[in-house]
Amino acid sequence: MEKTAMTPEERRRKKKKILRERRGKVYIKVTCVFLFFIVVIFVANLISGDKSFSESENRVLAQKPEFSLSSLISGDFMSDMEDYVADQFVLRDQWISLKLFEDMALGKRESNGVYIGKQDTLLEIPDEPNTQSLENNLNAIREFSQRHVDINTVMTLVPNAAYICDQLRPNNAPVRDQSQDIANARAVVGDSLNFVDLVDTMSSHKTEYIYYKTDHHWTSLGAKYAFDTLCPALGITDPVIEYDVYPVSTTFSGTLASKSGYHKAEDTIEIYVAKDVNTDCVVNYIDEQRKTASIYDSTALDQKDHYEVFFGGNFSRVDISTPNEQNKNLLLLKDSYANCFVQFLLPYYRNIIMVDPRYYYDDLDLLIESNGITDILFLYNVNTFMTDTSLAAALEAAPQDENASDGTQSQPAAEGESQSSDSGQTNSAGDESGSAESGTESGEGQSESSGAESDTSEVQSETGA
Repeated sequence: MEKTAMTPEERRRKKKKILRERRGKVYIKVTCVFLFFIVVIFVANLISGDKSFSESENRVLAQKPEFSLSSLISGDFMSDMEDYVADQFVLRDQWISLKLFEDMALGKRESNGVYIGKQDTLLEIPDEPNTQSLENNLNAIREFSQRHVDINTVMTLVPNAAYICDQLRPNNAPVRDQSQDIANARAVVGDSLNFVDLVDTMSSHKTEYIYYKTDHHWTSLGAKYAFDTLCPALGITDPVIEYDVYPVSTTFSGTLASKSGYHKAEDTIEIYVAKDVNTDCVVNYIDEQRKTASIYDSTALDQKDHYEVFFGGNFSRVDISTPNEQNKNLLLLKDSYANCFVQFLLPYYRNIIMVDPRYYYDDLDLLIESNGITDILFLYNVNTFMTDTSLAAALEAAPQDENASDGTQSQPAAEGESQSSDSGQTNSAGDESGSAESGTESGEGQSESSGAESDTSEVQSETGA
């Protein structure tokens, strides 16, 4: 029996049917692969469990929010759940790197709030200010300074690399005018304190290595230039000119590299030791109840964040005692930029009390009175200061209470806040290898000048420093 020849219309319909069937099979296969992928990711997230801290980003990760009807209605629950899923997603760092590769292939030079700048330099994009908190902080600083008119109070805000190093920014990349932010802050605090503007200082050295390529901090060299500018305001009339400089790490990959997923550069961390000057000290971590004989922590060099070589992290309160004969005691209210700045302050103060208001909850007025503070320095980077929400509360005058503490103890760090951001420990002055050995000794209170040398010897003898 001969086959009946198909008409052109029949051939067209048959061809459509075959193509439809083929597409259907492809769709089914793609759907199965996609569903398999979703199941694998879901199971992997269940098995991996939640992490509390990201070493690569050096920050606390969002945790699963508790459900309540009120949080659902307000929208807080869904917002917190989005943060939780984003932070706890399995292989998160690898996905960030994959997204960066895709973005750069499309010509984008920004990843997760970081500019991929020229010469493999990463630049943190400045945040928009928290307007209400900023106003509260500046008013609180002014009132705090007015309560202590007999104390030399100095304030400075360090501009960030994205603003200063404009030659390294991607072409036409917008950056907030931090010079104007600094001017506005200066106008609010007024003449209640001595405000030092570092924009010109940092700009004049912008082609030098004053900011890390992979991290949001300034380098020790950048901190030194700032110190030189701040000396007159701090009453330091004969500053050290010569330093021994020791590179303690040449493989530092900072928070911006982790945040952006861009890992093509490494940084060098250096410490500066003043020549022909005694920089012996006892460092007392008040809440942690331990002492060391150095502001450096060499153990940080074996961890992810090498910047923690300065003090080993951010702590609520750290007291530094030196054998300095001058009766000058400094209260340093700071963020992590100050951690590498302190190495330049050691020769000029009998005692330095570092307070990080993000973790400190005691009475600062009482601390000032009980420790004979002669100088106060506010030192923040602009980006942190513009978004800080804790400084105003820390500066408030505490209500009078007969049972108030003596100002030597502070509460634990607020839940969800990281106490590692940038500090650590390497050896003390004069060690030409630049290596460090730290030790610990439980202790409390603050060492006075008269006992600083004996305390140093005691800590060193017990730790082998």
